[in-house]
Amino acid sequence: MSFLEALLVGLAEARRHFAQTLLSLLGLILGTGSIVAVLALFGGQSKITQDYVAEVGGFGTVIARDRELSQRPTATELASDRLTYGDARYLKQRATTLGAVAPGFFEEMDYRVGGVSFQGPVIGTTPDYAVINDIRPLVGRYLSDLDVERQARVMVLGWKYADSLFGAAETALGGLVTLAGRNFTVVGVLEREEFYFAPWSGNELEYRNRRAYIPITTAFSQYTGDDEHLSFLTLKAAHPTGARAAQQQVTAMLLLRHGVQDFDITPSGAGANDDAQFFKLFDFIFLVVGVVSLIAGGVVIANILLASVVERVREFGTRMALGATGFQIFAQVIAQVVVIAVIGGLLGLALGWGLTGTVAYFMKMPAAVTPTIALVAIGTSLSVGFAAGIYPAFRAARLSPVEALRYA
Repeated sequence: MSFLEALLVGLAEARRHFAQTLLSLLGLILGTGSIVAVLALFGGQSKITQDYVAEVGGFGTVIARDRELSQRPTATELASDRLTYGDARYLKQRATTLGAVAPGFFEEMDYRVGGVSFQGPVIGTTPDYAVINDIRPLVGRYLSDLDVERQARVMVLGWKYADSLFGAAETALGGLVTLAGRNFTVVGVLEREEFYFAPWSGNELEYRNRRAYIPITTAFSQYTGDDEHLSFLTLKAAHPTGARAAQQQVTAMLLLRHGVQDFDITPSGAGANDDAQFFKLFDFIFLVVGVVSLIAGGVVIANILLASVVERVREFGTRMALGATGFQIFAQVIAQVVVIAVIGGLLGLALGWGLTGTVAYFMKMPAAVTPTIALVAIGTSLSVGFAAGIYPAFRAARLSPVEALRYA
């Protein structure tokens, strides 16, 4: 008997024992459907997460911040100036793995234009900050090297603050803003930045619309005096895949300057996407359901096939007496498993497709069942079915023809 003939026999057996086949299919259908949905939804969410990371600096961007002092700081820790503007200049000049260095000063200050006033964040930085974070002006320009060199009293407003202070964001260009008692000229207004993990999750980049950027040297000269301590230090690797090398080099260089590791370096976007973490948990739950369903389906298949082998002992004995080998009997049982697994995989793929579309529609999440996901689903179903059928098929192949023919 060829394997094709064995498949046809397996199909006939599956049809003859329809109730048993249906029970075998349920676990495979549910498990395969859940796995398809997980892979499709996880793929869509992974794409969103990658897009978000790109918006906040992209792969290859790291951020250095001061580390909290230990409960019993050493004399070296206490003597360290922590992260300073001098560190940024040092890295800019000597770090061979970095493509951009953007020191950052952060402070909450009072904004005032005429009768409109409020308090909000101010970022003191350099032109590299716009390069790293892909910041684009709506009107005007961003900060320049000349602004930093001359400690110019100029600012670039986020879209929301420009709109709130001047009534319309575009009209803010050239206006004067009083920032903590000092006047600044608006030289640029940024585009409104938006990013949503889902339409109902809120704008993850709204914080960028609610801030102003000034030259870091101006921030020091106007608000801190001689204190050039940094709130953060944003670093971009020269190559997107070189983040690890850049992090290692920066760590070594700062450690040499400070004498102690009083700083932490983390990838850009780390810990900032709680919605992405929620969706990962959601995907994990689906994956667990899929795996459990597949295991249950495999157990059901194994039990039903064992019962089928018992029912067909005389049939197998007759075929062996007529010259069938143990391998041919083994192949016949496995063929039945393959038929069940293929049917279960296809129906599970259809279920997963429908489940993916339903979840994506109601939760407003991007998802797509790709050919790769379809192949993985069918392959998983076949693997589970084959594994479940090994023992029953092996048992059938080891039957003694004499004893089998005696079986009533």
